[in-house]
Amino acid sequence: MFLEHGSGARDARLVASTLRVDTRRGLRCPPGRRHKTRGRRDISAPVPSAAPPGTVLAMGHGMHHPRRLLPLLFVLHAVTACINVPDIEPPPGENEVDAGTTPDAGSDVPESLTLLTSFPAGGSTQVATGTQFTLTFSSPLDTGSLRVEVTPQVSFRPIEWGNRGTVATLRPSAALEQNTTYTVTVDAKALSGPSLTGTRSFSFSTTGPAPDTLPPTLLSTTPSHAAVGVPRDTLIEILFSEPMDRDSVQTAFAITSPAGLNSGSFTWNETSTVVTYSLPSRPDHGTSITWQVSTFAKDTAGNPLEDTEQREFRIVRQSSAMLPLLYSASGTVTADSSGRHYRPFNLYDLERIGDNSAHQSSRLFLSFKLDALPPELIRINRSTVRWWLSSQTGQPFEKLGPLLMESVDVGESLPQSIIEETEYPELAAAYDAIPLAPALSIGAADTGTPGVFDVTPFVSQDWASRMDRNHRSQLRLRFTQETNYDGVTDELRSSVSSHATLAELEVVYEHP
Repeated sequence: MFLEHGSGARDARLVASTLRVDTRRGLRCPPGRRHKTRGRRDISAPVPSAAPPGTVLAMGHGMHHPRRLLPLLFVLHAVTACINVPDIEPPPGENEVDAGTTPDAGSDVPESLTLLTSFPAGGSTQVATGTQFTLTFSSPLDTGSLRVEVTPQVSFRPIEWGNRGTVATLRPSAALEQNTTYTVTVDAKALSGPSLTGTRSFSFSTTGPAPDTLPPTLLSTTPSHAAVGVPRDTLIEILFSEPMDRDSVQTAFAITSPAGLNSGSFTWNETSTVVTYSLPSRPDHGTSITWQVSTFAKDTAGNPLEDTEQREFRIVRQSSAMLPLLYSASGTVTADSSGRHYRPFNLYDLERIGDNSAHQSSRLFLSFKLDALPPELIRINRSTVRWWLSSQTGQPFEKLGPLLMESVDVGESLPQSIIEETEYPELAAAYDAIPLAPALSIGAADTGTPGVFDVTPFVSQDWASRMDRNHRSQLRLRFTQETNYDGVTDELRSSVSSHATLAELEVVYEHP
């Protein structure tokens, strides 16, 4: 147990309820009061009432000197004690990060549990003594696991939960002390099991009757300074250390580059500590935006920012890639009336969709590899497949239609074979593969040289599953009816003699 000795009995306070005993090296006391014993548990020599403020008294728990205990007991009886927990250090290997309204930067790992935001925000000053505490987590909590410790000690009413267990609101049973720095330490577990990681503690100071002469500061900004890959519909959010004069901040704010983005709108939180600016229009892809808040911005007491604060970020860029056909897993697979399957060509020659006079039905497969796309790809904006149709025999759309384009997974390759050969299970599996998504219906007027089809939903899903599918994106073209058994050939045909390219895939995507 330690005592900090002030100028009088009323100024003495209990600094921490900790018993520190060192049986090998003795007790550690302030300079001039060192009292060593070896192998014994003892109490340091008492400090007289004239000792300067900050003098620490240490007490062991195996007292062998009762007379030395009496002065200490007298001091304990006379002073008002309060708990003062030492600052909590972040876990080993983790940097100390402010628990403000902006989430810590880092990898987006869905399985982890982090404290996204807190109110009051870490580093806030002039916080109202009647404020409530709001903690927002990245995942729903096991509500029974939440532990919130505040130093100096604060008692709370029952916790209120919101947003499916991700937001906890704690209302103090009594008003906070004025002009006091509070340290909040949080621990919890997610419903899914992981314990809280990252920022677990933050501090703030309450308001008081003393005049506010401290200049406000910017605690955090969103997007962060020098961020890249920022969405085009981003908002600019600024967190101040204390309540601000709204008009002065809005006058002091300006987007200095590019021109034409200063006619947006402002919104504030209730405490006037967070301002959000909405851009008047979406910036072009790849635009670098620079903004500032000048020293004209003032807090509610009239104190201005000490320096003009400037930040910049870059909007997400957009690029495109043309992906060639992977012919080892492309081409026609034909099924005869006996249920046998074959693929006549392993290079692009003549491809068919429909039925023939022998009641054989053909389906066309188009395969592409997505590994040419960058791994840092953020979003696929548009995917377009171009398919070159050479000719039509009979009336396939009238007799067998409609024509369907489906997303499928048929593996790395389709083996070449002829009808007389042994059945290949891979061909039968591809022919009958279950679609991965609802089909795209194609009419006769949609085909051409080439026909152009929007397959963005298919390719976006394939990109999301690229690790499981080895970066494959595969399509199947088939008529709804395999054959009508009329002995007449009704087919769509693509021939290398008419067009050197069977199909290609263009992907337009966003990246940092």
